[in-house]
Amino acid sequence: MIRRASLIALSISVCLTAFSAAAQDDGIDGNPAATNIVVGSGWLGEYLGINRNGWRFAGIQITDSNGQFTGGINPGSWPSDTLTIVDLTINTEKFVGWEGGLFGTDFLYYSGGPVNFDAGTVMGYNSLDAAPPNTRVELYELWYRQVMFNDKVVIRIGKSIPTYDFNNVERPVPFTSEANNIPGISSAILTPLYVSPTQLGIMPGYYDSATGVVAKYLPNENIYAEYGFFDGNLAAGRKTGLTGPLFNGYYLHLAEVGASWTVGPEDKPGSTGFGYWRQTGRLTVPDGGGTVQGADGIYFFASHRIYNENPGVTNNGFTSYFQFAATNTPVVDTQRYFGCGITYFGPVPNRDEDSLGFSFAYGQMRSVPTLGPREMIYTAYYQYQIRKNFFFQPNVTFIGQPAAQPGLSDVLAMTCRVILSF
Repeated sequence: MIRRASLIALSISVCLTAFSAAAQDDGIDGNPAATNIVVGSGWLGEYLGINRNGWRFAGIQITDSNGQFTGGINPGSWPSDTLTIVDLTINTEKFVGWEGGLFGTDFLYYSGGPVNFDAGTVMGYNSLDAAPPNTRVELYELWYRQVMFNDKVVIRIGKSIPTYDFNNVERPVPFTSEANNIPGISSAILTPLYVSPTQLGIMPGYYDSATGVVAKYLPNENIYAEYGFFDGNLAAGRKTGLTGPLFNGYYLHLAEVGASWTVGPEDKPGSTGFGYWRQTGRLTVPDGGGTVQGADGIYFFASHRIYNENPGVTNNGFTSYFQFAATNTPVVDTQRYFGCGITYFGPVPNRDEDSLGFSFAYGQMRSVPTLGPREMIYTAYYQYQIRKNFFFQPNVTFIGQPAAQPGLSDVLAMTCRVILSF
């Protein structure tokens, strides 16, 4: 089974990928697009007797406290966040004999303070932090997924999280040999790991999901192509996570191709993806900049195992990732983005579920007087398993030149996060 690295923000989307498990219900090993993410460990559903005949009830609860010691807009602040997601999936083949079908729904509760605002960060150093409203209760997902044509085509329709299916370097890659599996790439808490800063305010994900359809073509075990079409009213200022679908000319189109591989005598695994997005409709430029017709951008990501502690036995060792994204639209503050990181899974003997990691994010901002020219985020963490399904994760973050306002001083912050997967 793929080790569950720590989470979203999300996506599942943002941090949720952390405790997600790759459901290999479509039977295609080694193809990132063939996996389906489900939340939590499922032990509560097992305890309640729900998890049988294709039903799976699970969830996740995350709480953190953030101490901002220096810099930013409000130095000395101590805002907190808490997130609960409850998930129900039904395998239609096991439940009613309908082959290749999967139904899923999630409910989300969030309450928190202005973590990223206090730090003055444009890209976001804490992916759990949500934009107003600061308290949310919402139907997070409601979708149906169908695998067909000998596992070559996958369709998902309904309210879902586009940041899981697109531009997701965190997505697990399950190989036939468990020792080759790529787990969640990192448990770093910074937002750019889960949603590109060049798409903030446009790309639905955690915590504003959206209604649409995703179609994937999987010609073989290692290559995929996918297209997504979604309600794009998030870019028009509508909270799509809190409302139903609205198809009124604001549409988000996403296209991505990618692959996975193993190389060398130790079969070190890797994966990559390249994508393009297009947002339609008349969009408002911040700071009184008028409006523009539509927006678009590109992105690239890759991950690769660089060291195996016990080749062929465990997936302990170093895994790295790389991200790049670009857009020229003035609607988005971050025009160019580069990110990278490294994670050691099982860094301490006999503690295979722990992980230690470092991540870096660099953003170049649009050239306006109200923003700083660039922003850099450095973060390091250790995720410690207290007991099965229960983790404690301290994170230290340094933000160089936070860009929400010109001239902000550097930020040093510490986040203590507790994660319960149920």
